[in-house]
Amino acid sequence: MKKQFFIYAATFFYSLGNNILGLSLIFRLTDRLLFSPAQMGTYMALGQVFYFIGCNLYHRFGSSFNAAKVFTASSAVVFLASLFIGHTGSRSVIYGSYWIIQIGTGFFWPPVMAWLTEGLRDRELNRIMGVYNRTWMSANMIGPLIAGSLYAWNSTVNFIFINISLSLVPLLLYMMMRYSQKTGLPESTGQTAPLIQLAPDHDINPGKNASRITEKKEALYRYRGWICGLCSALFVGVLTNIIPLHIRDGLGFTEQDAGTVLFIRCLSGIIGFAVLSRFTSWHFNRRWFIFTQLGLLLCTLLLFMTGDRLMFFHVIVVLYGFVNSACYNNSMFYSSATGSNRKKNLAVHEIFLCLGITAGTAGGGFFYEHYGFTGTCISLFISLGLGLGVFIMLNRRESSGSLI
Repeated sequence: MKKQFFIYAATFFYSLGNNILGLSLIFRLTDRLLFSPAQMGTYMALGQVFYFIGCNLYHRFGSSFNAAKVFTASSAVVFLASLFIGHTGSRSVIYGSYWIIQIGTGFFWPPVMAWLTEGLRDRELNRIMGVYNRTWMSANMIGPLIAGSLYAWNSTVNFIFINISLSLVPLLLYMMMRYSQKTGLPESTGQTAPLIQLAPDHDINPGKNASRITEKKEALYRYRGWICGLCSALFVGVLTNIIPLHIRDGLGFTEQDAGTVLFIRCLSGIIGFAVLSRFTSWHFNRRWFIFTQLGLLLCTLLLFMTGDRLMFFHVIVVLYGFVNSACYNNSMFYSSATGSNRKKNLAVHEIFLCLGITAGTAGGGFFYEHYGFTGTCISLFISLGLGLGVFIMLNRRESSGSLI
């Protein structure tokens, strides 16, 4: 059995456990520990800070180690921490366990993505990315439904389910290293041609100058991808941490209704990943970034207009699922396809996602408590508008030939 199939299964269960954990913690913190929306937002944002720390530690120190051993060890640590978090009423234990899980997650996703995409380019990279993204998004899709339904029945069962799901991850990865075929994904066997070809009207000397300009163009796309992921993650922070509270406490619906909204968002995202995996026309197309950013702004504007209509939330998350898949693909693809150190680039990719979710969660919690849902939407719209301005500036700089 090929190694990547073990990876797909492991990432499914890892994402499933973490997704159920996130939604379960939101309700447990507000119900049992009486957290306000701002306190809950701060707590979940602190979790993202520790994830940021984990990604940075991997970026600086872990990328020189064997990727398979790193993500297998981190998954075992995360499973052990999950045994404590759901079966205690102590704030300090909940804090410490969740933050250990977040640090461990920073040592899981970047090496997994680097391992999967090693040596792949263009269409094959696009195909593998599509399968990988649909795998973890499938877990995100069913996670909220399971979390919402189980929590309404018995919240303790939620955490038992989390423990079981996370326990399967190190087991699958151990089996991968022990019993799978020794040959994994194809490795790069030599130099590959640059992904960006210089336009014929560039009046430059051949050799080092041409190579340097090509590297700068590729880097510019990588920066765009990271900013695109950051902006989409801002919306995710509000969507996954603030909107469930608003649906339940602000509008009077149930936890299951909140979980259904997140389910629909992930189903739409899976379809988006499937479609994008079949096309490469968006590769190195700078207009694509403007299109995705306008999509995020449209989703935020519609969110502002929802009122108490739950069905409107369903429409918005369908649209956002497509936009989010495009934004995530941008960030992951350019992190994998450009630059000389894929592991570090993918760690930075996760760092930007982490920063966006942290800002969306903490900022969303603050604005929701003090200025209501309207204030939350306005602040998100302004932030995403700034992102659009950055893309316009970068596009003009490249058009004028003023590369960074």
